[in-house]
Amino acid sequence: MAPPEVFRWVLDVQPEWPCQDAFRSGRDAAPRWAQEPETKHALMLLPVHEQEKVLRFYHIRDAKLSLGSQLLKHCAIVRACKVRWPESIVSKDVNHKPCYIPAGGTNRQMEFNVSHHGSIVALVGSADNDIRLGVDVVQVDPSKDIPRVRQEGWSSWVDTYEAVFSNQEVQDIVSWEPSQHFSEEDTIKARLRHFYAHWCLKEAYVKMTGEALMATWLKDMEFRNVQVPEPTIGLPSTEGNPWGKSWPDVEVWLRGSKMADVKMELQAFRDDYMVGTAVSSLKASLLPYEIVDLQRDVYSVAEAD
Repeated sequence: MAPPEVFRWVLDVQPEWPCQDAFRSGRDAAPRWAQEPETKHALMLLPVHEQEKVLRFYHIRDAKLSLGSQLLKHCAIVRACKVRWPESIVSKDVNHKPCYIPAGGTNRQMEFNVSHHGSIVALVGSADNDIRLGVDVVQVDPSKDIPRVRQEGWSSWVDTYEAVFSNQEVQDIVSWEPSQHFSEEDTIKARLRHFYAHWCLKEAYVKMTGEALMATWLKDMEFRNVQVPEPTIGLPSTEGNPWGKSWPDVEVWLRGSKMADVKMELQAFRDDYMVGTAVSSLKASLLPYEIVDLQRDVYSVAEAD
């Protein structure tokens, strides 16, 4: 029996569905943005209740992420389950994870998970319904954290998140130092990237299980052998290639025992993003990430009927 394949997509919504600067935020911003031709075209591909969900956002940047997320979910269902776009109903399972349950059916037909941050939407999916998937994308923006780190000190800043990490992980994050000698600011930036690598993995794993970051076992679970993948800025000959290094050898430990049925991977994207993938099967084949082109990969599928 062939191992399950996991397809992985990323969509940058920043250049999509442009709007006038005056409409970027506010109670009336999303409804006015919805009248733009490109936005109207995309929204019409969604059922009414999903359109309403997209247009509830105060900031256009958040509405764009929501719109991109919904379009990718439908596209994943159509391509993996071989159904028509109008039949690609986005449902929720018992853990409130998005899934596909055919109309009139009771059983989910595929597995997928979505995450977004900054301007990036990431989706992982599989036609194999026997595995569970989780994904998290994080944009590392040191400018938001450096002032607090300098004010509080690195150790105190990390302790703010101690409820999410095991005691060993907190110790590893606090004591970690970059291998090269950097300025004070660059050292903080490197430490923040290491911190967010752990955060991204934790989110991906929790989303795979369907539980939130309030899961009772959260502090009993830790990641070992975590290496921070180099971004594109640190690699030679990367012009035009947004992908940095990946790290597939992350170990998951729960209450002192290594878990043997989970595959984790951390992938660098551009200079400031990382994407974490969690799969409940070591046999699963993780396909390379694809950058989604809306016209080629989504609109053409939606309008094929």
